[in-house]
Amino acid sequence: MRALTTTEHRPSARMPGEILSSSVRHPAASDVDGANVGMASVEWRANGMKCISLETTTDASLHRARALNLRGVEKRGMASTSTSVRDDPIWASLRAGAQALVDKEPLMGGFVYATILNQPSFERALGFLLAGKMASATILAGQWSDLIMDALNATNEEKNREYRGPGTGSIGEAARADLKAIVERDPACPSYTHAFCFFKGFHGLQAQRVSHWLWGHQRKVLACKMQSLVSEVYGMDLHPAARFGRGVMIDHGHGVVVGETAVVDDDCTLLHGVTLGGTGKVRGDRHPKLGKRVVVGSNASVLGNVKVGHDCKIGAGAALIHDLPPNTTIVGHKGRVVTKKQITSKL
Repeated sequence: MRALTTTEHRPSARMPGEILSSSVRHPAASDVDGANVGMASVEWRANGMKCISLETTTDASLHRARALNLRGVEKRGMASTSTSVRDDPIWASLRAGAQALVDKEPLMGGFVYATILNQPSFERALGFLLAGKMASATILAGQWSDLIMDALNATNEEKNREYRGPGTGSIGEAARADLKAIVERDPACPSYTHAFCFFKGFHGLQAQRVSHWLWGHQRKVLACKMQSLVSEVYGMDLHPAARFGRGVMIDHGHGVVVGETAVVDDDCTLLHGVTLGGTGKVRGDRHPKLGKRVVVGSNASVLGNVKVGHDCKIGAGAALIHDLPPNTTIVGHKGRVVTKKQITSKL
């Protein structure tokens, strides 16, 4: 086994909540026992307490890149992120919440610094987060990160940024709208940072947006691999060809299934256990099309190529196999239509 080398950097300024030092140990030349084994450490100060986080990985190159990023951020005194923070209120709030989280719970410092505070932009933070979730022994986190950033950067280019309906436009902007929707609609979510770090419905949806980009660029095998990983990691099965609008909230996420030709328009809400599937009797365009601001309750099923109008509500456990006009509420396993007058009279 070859000796390990250590790279270390100590910035001159030591402010509360700032990084004090970072180091990465990695193989000097070749693999160790057939695997790229590495260790990264981050030392920071929060609430007057000095904290150290150590991580081991089979992807030493990822930690070498992380160390370079740490040194670059420290050397510039965070100047590189200040412009993007001023121009991006979601990212500014995310970073402020992340710093408050570290101050309150120092044990989370390693995760929060690596995922948010050491990242130069919202897109980089999202790419790092998803890559860590998707990583395996055969496709490393660094490889996933490069692939995810390809999708985020490509959809951020001027010619691709324009939003023309579900499945189009910037993935980064769609993710920001999704975060905003979660904070506005979910009373259990206290902040953008909380949703970004811990909500698997948000994570799975952003991974689907990346797989949708891969699907559209004829990289369908890799898109299906992402779909499979999302299913394993988050318990959600979202087909890469399905089209999602902006401001979509998938609450809890567990058990949600969305088929190949389904469309979920802007500002929709899907609760756990929702199925947007086919009837099993037809091929081709065979999945539901949800209009804007549709709410689908837990364990509800919408089956077949049916159109659900804007502002409809589908109750928990309901089954829908026919079109719905706008502003309609249905309940029950037979999808019984309930008018606003009927609802009021029972209260």
